[in-house]
Amino acid sequence: MIDDKIINEIVTACINDARLFSIVEEISKLNINERLKIRRKASMVLKKEKTVDKEALTFYFVITENGVAEEILRRINNERKENA
Repeated sequence: MIDDKIINEIVTACINDARLFSIVEEISKLNINERLKIRRKASMVLKKEKTVDKEALTFYFVITENGVAEEILRRINNERKENA
């Protein structure tokens, strides 16, 4: 399983950036094969850049893991409920 610290960092980033939140939300709707395709495509695109963005690669690697996107959304919803 993915390190809890990394998941918490992504949760915080998603709360602060609606674009990241929407990416996680869309990934959560995909099956595992579709997620792996996204991971491969993201890896190919990001590696074509002269400087590989390791944060972006880590983001896509983590959120495409089975069940992680759902866990991130669950934590975001819990945090929103606590702050409501």
